[in-house]
Amino acid sequence: MSNDIQAKDLNGIETRSQNRAKPQDIQNLARGVLNNLVSSVKTLVCDITALEVNTIVVDRINGSKFNPWQAYQEIYSIHDPNYFEAKGIPKEGSQAQELRQHYKSLFDQLEREYFYLLLEQGSGFYNPEDERVKRYRQNLEDAKKHQENLVEADENNIKLAKPILPAPTPVIDEKDGNSQEDWIANYQEIQKLLNNGKFIRSLRKISELKAALDGGNVTSTQTDIIYVQTVMQLDGDIITRYNKELFNLTEEAKNSIINTHNEGLVAGEKQWRGTLSFLINLVQNIAKLP
Repeated sequence: MSNDIQAKDLNGIETRSQNRAKPQDIQNLARGVLNNLVSSVKTLVCDITALEVNTIVVDRINGSKFNPWQAYQEIYSIHDPNYFEAKGIPKEGSQAQELRQHYKSLFDQLEREYFYLLLEQGSGFYNPEDERVKRYRQNLEDAKKHQENLVEADENNIKLAKPILPAPTPVIDEKDGNSQEDWIANYQEIQKLLNNGKFIRSLRKISELKAALDGGNVTSTQTDIIYVQTVMQLDGDIITRYNKELFNLTEEAKNSIINTHNEGLVAGEKQWRGTLSFLINLVQNIAKLP
């Protein structure tokens, strides 16, 4: 009896020993994590060379966390023909048209970010045989025949490649050509996009701009205004822009907005420089590793 128990205990010890990670495996895993960190740091350094602080007065602030898939769906939904009616956004008046155009510009910006990846070699998305790229080039050639002095590099020409973004909707409708295979392909493409650091940073910023628009009263024809904008470059250049509407406010409101912006700028600069210092130290420490 005791021998059987002892044998079972030994087998248990042997099994646990086999399941335990080997030092070499741990080292390989750690090196893989480090390589991913180095890659992330590299892209971050390229992305934080400037600090931008915008001051907008809104009715409310959406405090939800950033969810890449949800953000992609929300931006894509702007493309839906019924989007503005469903949101109760008015269509009459110049201010209403301007508000709608602000929303549409977010979708257009996301399309441009994706299409640039399709055109950029080494992006992981580059494919000269992609139907969207071929359609873009063909339509661009046709446009040049009918439009004199066409600037090929104009970002507005990207609309010649439409449709561009893969649709995130899971609705399957054979009549509309939205088949199961299309949905699976789109899902995989979106997942690939959401794993691209460059695209995800653009998506986050576009999502923040949409949150600023949503923070206002979308049923009103009045649009939210960026009253003050400051851009601070790493080389020391500082550019501050004031919306002329700021000077139509009362003296008290104007001073309050300017003071709030300046306080935000000081806090933002402190955080920005702290992030830069952290990244520099991190890179230095990584460089010392064997």
